[in-house]
Amino acid sequence: MNPPLLLLVDDEMGVRESLKMVFGKTFRLLEADCVDAALPKVSEALPDVVLLDVMMPKTDGIEVLQHIKRIHPGCEVIILTGVNSQQLAEKAMSIGAFDFVGKPFDVIDLRQKVARALEKVASRSQTATPQEYTPAGYDPRTIVEKKLLNAGDSYLSRWLRPA
Repeated sequence: MNPPLLLLVDDEMGVRESLKMVFGKTFRLLEADCVDAALPKVSEALPDVVLLDVMMPKTDGIEVLQHIKRIHPGCEVIILTGVNSQQLAEKAMSIGAFDFVGKPFDVIDLRQKVARALEKVASRSQTATPQEYTPAGYDPRTIVEKKLLNAGDSYLSRWLRPA
């Protein structure tokens, strides 16, 4: 079974490197430093989750979010931004962003949000026909419990275990 695929889209190499350190041992990763590199990767690789910087050269992440959702509606997008704006967050969520995370990001919080996004992708793929979404072929509970959160976060442990 292949681990989930994350696409990291940020024009700052330092941010991409930080994200690779956080998620590199648990997930398959692709990265893009600009919109021109990101969109072909979305259409070709069909990532499960995209971590997307909202402030990038040439265009903003909100426009990229719209393109991603058109190309691959089964993908969940988490917006990363150094600009803490309620208006921006509301706009991103209304377009289809899964969540909104400020920079600098809290690693545990970001991992939790990625885990929740993966659970949504997995639940959708179980109810969708293969033509609607590419089956992810993984159980996010197993990934999160065994690999992502070995630190034993009690909140996530309760959330991940069936009642």
